[in-house]
Amino acid sequence: MPSRTSKMNKEPLSEGRRSVAESLKNPSSVDKVLVSKNLTKSRPINELLETAKKYNIPIEFKNDADLDKISHTGKHQGILAYLVSEGYYPEILFWETLINNDSNFRLLILDGIQDPHNFGAISRSALAFGIDYIVIPKKRSVGITSGSIRASSGAIHNLNIIRVPNISNFINKLKKFDFWIVGLKSGSGKSVKEHKFSKRVSIVIGSEHDGISKKVESQIDIFTEITIKKDKIESLNASVAASIVMFELFNSD
Repeated sequence: MPSRTSKMNKEPLSEGRRSVAESLKNPSSVDKVLVSKNLTKSRPINELLETAKKYNIPIEFKNDADLDKISHTGKHQGILAYLVSEGYYPEILFWETLINNDSNFRLLILDGIQDPHNFGAISRSALAFGIDYIVIPKKRSVGITSGSIRASSGAIHNLNIIRVPNISNFINKLKKFDFWIVGLKSGSGKSVKEHKFSKRVSIVIGSEHDGISKKVESQIDIFTEITIKKDKIESLNASVAASIVMFELFNSD
């Protein structure tokens, strides 16, 4: 059986104080913590190290130059953490949860988001608005990376993120569990403010450049759009649009 550290070079990093702090809230996801030798007297850093020690997570002290070489983002703030695994939620467990639970669920399907910052920002908003699961395709999509973890300020570690082979097949199966599939599409004519759902809901957000794919678009039950002053701005960033949709649909709960 490989050791915890044998995979570390293949795993994403959590970088910076806030991201590492969020990662440590799920200690099983952390492989090892690396910290600058120059920060041994820093109170915030020592608080993080105490948490790591509590869960028997290895700690190594490094020169700043070494941390710079290891860092993927160049913004490690003197501390970073190797992660044990990619941290994806098994799809089979999701279906088992639906079968054994008649509660309402909130899903966010990202159909081809490719920018790590967008994915991270969307993930942070999803956590804030009570999204239960984020679904992404295995291909044509960014996933859990050092950049997306940092952009989410570590929120990714507290979300159930599912990678599926085919978004269209996933949606077909969702409908068998009484999910409403809501697609965000400019020009659809109906403002997101006009929709309120009491049942299971899945919001679909398309890619930054191409929007929702045609096959997935054909499966949408209701299209909605964000009303903006198009004489001032043509469109919104994917992460901003996703955040507004989640706020409008779920902020009254």
